[in-house]
Amino acid sequence: MRAPLSMARMFARYFAQTMLLQFVLLLGFVLLLIVLSANSERERLQKQMDGTVRLIQRELLRQPPTRRDASLRELQPLFAYPLALVRLPPATLGEEARARLASGQSWLDSSQQNLYAPLPGTSQLLVIGPLDSQGSGGGWLHSELGLFVLWFVFFGVPLALLIYLNLRPHWHDLAALRDTSLRLAEGDLGARAPAARSPLFSPLQRQLNSMAEKLETQMETRQALAHAIAHELRTPVARLRFGLTMMDEAESDDERRGYRDGMERDMQELDELINVSLSYSKLDRGEVPLEYDTIDLEEWFEDLIELVQPLRPTLLQLTLDCARGEATFDRRLVYVATRNLLLNAFKYARQQVCMTVAVEHGQLIVTVDDDGPGIPEKERERIFDPFQRLDRSRDRASGGYGLGLSFVRLIAHHHGGKAWIAQSPQGGARFGLTLPLHPAGGAPSRSVT
Repeated sequence: MRAPLSMARMFARYFAQTMLLQFVLLLGFVLLLIVLSANSERERLQKQMDGTVRLIQRELLRQPPTRRDASLRELQPLFAYPLALVRLPPATLGEEARARLASGQSWLDSSQQNLYAPLPGTSQLLVIGPLDSQGSGGGWLHSELGLFVLWFVFFGVPLALLIYLNLRPHWHDLAALRDTSLRLAEGDLGARAPAARSPLFSPLQRQLNSMAEKLETQMETRQALAHAIAHELRTPVARLRFGLTMMDEAESDDERRGYRDGMERDMQELDELINVSLSYSKLDRGEVPLEYDTIDLEEWFEDLIELVQPLRPTLLQLTLDCARGEATFDRRLVYVATRNLLLNAFKYARQQVCMTVAVEHGQLIVTVDDDGPGIPEKERERIFDPFQRLDRSRDRASGGYGLGLSFVRLIAHHHGGKAWIAQSPQGGARFGLTLPLHPAGGAPSRSVT
């Protein structure tokens, strides 16, 4: 196991990284300035030397060829840089330089050290430079090492002091949070971080304690979760039981075959529903990948209504108002969510349940209205929480809400949408599901209904 990071090591690492980044940025900026100004500086220096070149050329041309080298030596003390005559240009000169010299113009090399100029009427070449042969002087402060030391003193030392003074008061809070997280990782879910003294770590301290409280709650409700999942399995089982009953009462082979096909669909749905139910915990942590499909809304929701018809109370009217078009979502999960909304409405509606599917402003909005007793406004905030039970008088059968509506909210959030509740125009409750019509990350694999 890696040793805990000490404050000194943390300071040294942060300071070294900051200084290195600052040095790289400074070096890059200087290089950029050199590249941008190289040509202009070179042209300026070359024009500045034109007068000197002409003077030397004129003086040399006054002399016979045999006296030119001696004359150049006589001129040398008057200049701070070397002077020389050569017959051939250096091999390092490129084609552009040679062409310029051949046309009678001077050439300053890329290092801006040596200036080459042809001696008119001759095959000789005047070489002036290196131009900085005397050096810049000024001692070690004008050297690269001196500049680096100055940079470090004026930037590094104040930066180190600033980092240390800001880091020290936060270190104790960070150490306390680290110790608390280690206790939580070892299974002590009652561990809580002490109040942070710095505003920087106060939000983290609150979030860590909030996370610990949620972990405790999840551990306490794990067993209840296992029982609540059974609630989701009752729907296809009930349809299978209904299909078996209807098969016994069927009067023809075609009618029996139809019920058998329906039971096979129920078995397939039961298999999917078991997989979805067992994935509840992963879904709650956002670990279930969405399998996006492009859905034809009218066909898909009509199939949904047909599948839940056997579960509808006999005297209850169920209607669908669906917009035309397509949407992209995980059909398995959205089926569970919309079916749960309908089954919830069946429990409390008196005479009518209405499902409305609309497309507005890039959103798919599914609402289910019932004419039941409704839900008090003060209870609506917790209606989608797992295992919450409201007034038992509202539930004619099971006596409250279990996991069904919590699945709705979880699936909506997983799609980047939301589940909500409001007062229904019919007098009861309106449950809604709002999803992105075509999510940005939801590349559909195929079109289905």
